[in-house]
Amino acid sequence: MTKSEFEAVFIDAINSLRQQAFVPYDTGNLKINAIKGMWITPTQYRIYVDEQVAPYVFFTQEKWSKGINPNAGWVEKAVNYLAHYISQRLGGSIQR
Repeated sequence: MTKSEFEAVFIDAINSLRQQAFVPYDTGNLKINAIKGMWITPTQYRIYVDEQVAPYVFFTQEKWSKGINPNAGWVEKAVNYLAHYISQRLGGSIQR
């Protein structure tokens, strides 16, 4: 695959992640604008939440003093989702 073909898979993964119900959505800023991707080396692509866009991202997983935070664990779910999505698209497998 070419670099642009790999990038298309990663962009599709990001767009698919944005559609998942477990990703926090209040104003939509985090879900729509802050989840990004970029090449960090010629062979490594980084998918991340831009803290400049959503500086509150760390607070989305904190325990609440009253009740249960409905966003608890969403980052781990997102990592697993992306790993499985990309693995399926590329015909790979996940090793732990």
